[in-house]
Order: sequence, then C-alpha cells, then structure tokens
Amino acid sequence: MDFEIPEDLKQIQMLVRRFVKDELLPLEEMVEEKHDFPEEIRKPLIKRALELGIRQMGVEPEYAGAGIGALGQVLASEEMGRVSEAVSYGILAGELVGRLEIATEEQRERYFLPALQGDREGGIAWSEPNAAGDAAGIQTRAVRDGKGWVLNGTKHFITRADKDDFSVVSAITDPDKPKSERFTQFIVEFDNPGFTREAYQPTMGRYGLKSWELSLQDCFVPEENVLGEVGGALRRQLARFGTGRLTISARLVGAAQRALEMAKSYAKQRHTFGEPLANRQAVQWMLVDMGVNIHAARMMTYHAAWEIDQEVASRPAQMRQAMVKLYTTQMACSVIDNAIQIHGGVGYSKMLPLERMYRDARLYRIAEGPDEMMKHIIARYMLEME
Repeated sequence: MDFEIPEDLKQIQMLVRRFVKDELLPLEEMVEEKHDFPEEIRKPLIKRALELGIRQMGVEPEYAGAGIGALGQVLASEEMGRVSEAVSYGILAGELVGRLEIATEEQRERYFLPALQGDREGGIAWSEPNAAGDAAGIQTRAVRDGKGWVLNGTKHFITRADKDDFSVVSAITDPDKPKSERFTQFIVEFDNPGFTREAYQPTMGRYGLKSWELSLQDCFVPEENVLGEVGGALRRQLARFGTGRLTISARLVGAAQRALEMAKSYAKQRHTFGEPLANRQAVQWMLVDMGVNIHAARMMTYHAAWEIDQEVASRPAQMRQAMVKLYTTQMACSVIDNAIQIHGGVGYSKMLPLERMYRDARLYRIAEGPDEMMKHIIARYMLEME
C-alpha cells in the first residue's frame, strides 16, 4: 500500500495553499463583517484563480481543465477549508464538472463555459422545504407544454442565489415512473417570468454566503434547456454525492487543522499561574485528541477519494464515503469547540475567527445528508454485507 501523495498533486496542494494564504485569508474579516462578498472584489479573484489554474483544476482536460480526480479535489478543498467558506465558495469549479459532461454544445457555450470563466454565475436548486436530505422527495413539477415545460414549485436554502443569473432546477417530469426515472433538471434563467427569489433565509453561520427560497410559478422553460436526458437527474445526483461529501469533509479537515494550529500557538504563549497553558496536562491531552482525530479524518477522506479514482464503485466504498462524512463533520465541530475552550473568553469573542468557524462547521452535520441519514446509509450497507 502506497500512502504517498503523487508529486503533481503535492504541487497543486501547495499552489492552493499559497492562494488561500495570500489572496483569500486577508478578505475573511471584511466579508464576515459586511455579510457580503462584493462582486468588484470577488470577480477579479475568480479570474486570478483561473490564471493560476486553480479554478479549473477539477475540470476534464477537454474543457481546458487539469482533471485532477477525486483525490486532487480533496487536497484542494482541504486547503480551501482553512478560510471562511463565504470567501472560498465557488473558487473551485467542481460543481461544473458533471454539468459540462452532460450539457449540449449550445448549453456549454451559453451557460457552463462562461460560468467556468467567471463571466456568468449559476447555482444548483434541488433542496425543497419538504425534501432536504431526501433527494427523491422533491415536489416541484414540470409539465410538457408545446416546445417546452412549465415548472411549479419551491426551492429553499439555495446558496448565493442572489448572485446567480441562472440555476439548474430539478423537477418531477413523470410521477408514475420509478423514482430513478422520475426527475429531470432544467437550466432556468432568473429573468424567466415566474422564476423569483422569494425570500432571503438568514442562517446561523456562513455570513456573506446567503441562502434563498426560490419560487417557480408557471415558469416556462424551452426544451433546449433540459439538462441531460429527461428522467435521468436523480441517478446523476446520487452518483455525485460521493465526491461532494468528500470535498465537504476535506474542507472540514482544513478548518479543524487551522483551529488546532491556533490552539497550539495560544497554549504556548498564554500563561496562567506562572506557567504556559501548554504545560497543563489537561490542555496537552485536549491537543492530542484534536490531532489524533484530525489525522484519522484526513486518512479516511484521502482513502475514500482514492477509491473513487480507482473506480471502486462497490457498496462498501459507498458506505465508507458516508462514514467519512459522518466522522469528519462531528470531528470538526469537536476540534473547533476544544480550540475555543483552550482560548477561553477570547475564543468565544468575535476578535478571533473560532466562533465563526464553529458556526460554519455546524451546518455540515445537517447539510448534504445529516448525521442520522449517514448512519442509516452505513447501517444498511453493513447489514447487507456477509
């Protein structure tokens, strides 16, 4: 077994690390205070990431990307996790990968390649009020009408919808078919009549990365805006859960590592009763537990990504992806909480990023499949194995 990261991926890792340190971290406090990332600052960053080859590194070479695979995307996401997600969101174009592959030539030229270049913004609208973790539970309907479809429904917690000019919207196109053939995705522009940003949904964390409720009321979408084949959306969505959950997990490993580094530094310089905190066994053991858990999460994440790159599509591999998501989300919340504890009152204050990091990390015990769903998936696979 070879646990060495390939040299080309190491170079990518270091490139992203420098970009985060030099370009993104200096903006973190400003975005947090403004609850917004001004486009006049963000747009040049996208272009800069494109020039460096960072933005498109996960995209296949046929679309001018590097095709770095799941492990490469995990390594890049881990480095991005060291900075507020409100700053790093959308810098990597990972979400575009699957869309470029299934889009028609016209759709690529009109929507996805401009989005890759940073000239357009497009989001994904799947989640609904009564169907968040249950991808097959959405109720938005699309009904054929002449040379297109009419969509009706509601989407919620759609990230950065205020900045998007189009969205990939999922809807039921044939409720009588099996679930695997029931759902279709549509490219819907925000200037389409009947497609509106209904309400901003304030959240506990991710300031500067707003979530929105979207409404579709008799919204007509032309046939040429169907993304992929009719009825094939759920299969594609479920297939992307693995890599998506791993990149989230990697982000949380990066955030936890930053929290540990802050805690170590503070424990060495903060003195109580004449001694540095680092001399206290209670603090040492907290740091040890943090380090051990981060290492375990990192190895789990790397291994699961390696399995995807090796095309290990077995049910045990899918089970391990769910294990990674479950473990890393809980790990990150625990590590950041301990870092706050070591810092004491200043850790709880807004003078340091730790309280923000805790609020942001807490989301992912819910988003992209809550802890309870991950346990359900793991248990189901475990009980099926002999």
